Amino acid sequence: MQDTSLNFPVEQQLQPAYLKEHFWKCNYTSVDAPLQYWILLPNTVKPVVTNPVAHTELKLTSIGQYCTVDNSAYLEVQMLYEHVSYEMNAADWLLKKLAIMSEVVLHVRELKGKSTGNYLDVLTCSTWPNGDQMVSRFTVLKDYDIERTGANLLCVKVTCKIEDYPDYAYQILQIAGNWNFIHLSDWQMAEYLFPFEYDFTEKVSFYLPESWEIQFETNNTKLFSRFIFIHTVLGKNKGIINACFYALAQADSAANLYQKAISNLLLSSPEIQPLQPEVCTNPQVKEFFTATGTLSYEGEKNSAYLKIYILKTVGGWYYFEQIGPKPNLENDFWEVNKRAMEIVTDSFNNRSFDKKDIVMPPVTTPSQINPIKQQPNRWLPINWST
Repeated sequence: MQDTSLNFPVEQQLQPAYLKEHFWKCNYTSVDAPLQYWILLPNTVKPVVTNPVAHTELKLTSIGQYCTVDNSAYLEVQMLYEHVSYEMNAADWLLKKLAIMSEVVLHVRELKGKSTGNYLDVLTCSTWPNGDQMVSRFTVLKDYDIERTGANLLCVKVTCKIEDYPDYAYQILQIAGNWNFIHLSDWQMAEYLFPFEYDFTEKVSFYLPESWEIQFETNNTKLFSRFIFIHTVLGKNKGIINACFYALAQADSAANLYQKAISNLLLSSPEIQPLQPEVCTNPQVKEFFTATGTLSYEGEKNSAYLKIYILKTVGGWYYFEQIGPKPNLENDFWEVNKRAMEIVTDSFNNRSFDKKDIVMPPVTTPSQINPIKQQPNRWLPINWST
């Protein structure tokens, strides 16, 4: 059933005259203004459920279900949303929902916003209780909720039988790619951002979501400075970012910083992958490395997710250590922590979120101490960045 040969079009081939004649615009206004949306639907697809329906096992609410109302092949459209308090990527959020729904990912297209994170266009397959094999296309958007604060993550799910998909592929593309919030705000994030500023060997500045707290070390110098950023939820620590700033003279390479970090982490029994050069679109970052791993505290039961980021600019080396819950299906803390670090790296000395052409920096991969192979998270597609 996992047929990755199914067509996954991203450019419309149906003629504008056909689309104008065979589609209609639905405005859904049966909910509060921040959740109201519009969507283009085939003339044969009409509303069947308009009242909100909660799906507690998915932490989702359906706000609109539409189905074919004539004798044509079955086509279903659902709009599903969740309200979240903390900023995260819409792409990471949707992948988790697909796992909970037992959808098998066939094709993934990731779309990157300038400052609002990553989005997802994905084709999946699943088997319904009656045995029918179904194909679905999902897309997702995010918008700030001016009434409740936080953000609404809203996705469309367009579904048909697998045998009908070749005939429906371009109609499904039209539906999945043509919808939006009616009252779209000018802030597509769950939180406002606060600027961190520090006068180091260069003026350092970047953004973090406002729910993160900062702790300053008292003995910081122009050669070495340390900061701790903490994400606390209901009095409990759900994420830490340790930040160490080094003058260029204090470290000759990313490998050197990595060795120092490993020495400090050995008390926590780390299992960590090799440090790797990564692509960074931030034009102020000249070299960029990451490594992921696990910190174990008194056994696997209390282990934590670890990711190291090392940045080099014209004025210094910057080491960040993200620690928090591992990816899981019970909460979104891993997604929240990941997004916070992405905001830091994207806005580092670049608070306008400018981007450069994606090129791999001409650097040598540093050596690694005792590399440990990690098992991939089961719901994340192959090569999906963690």
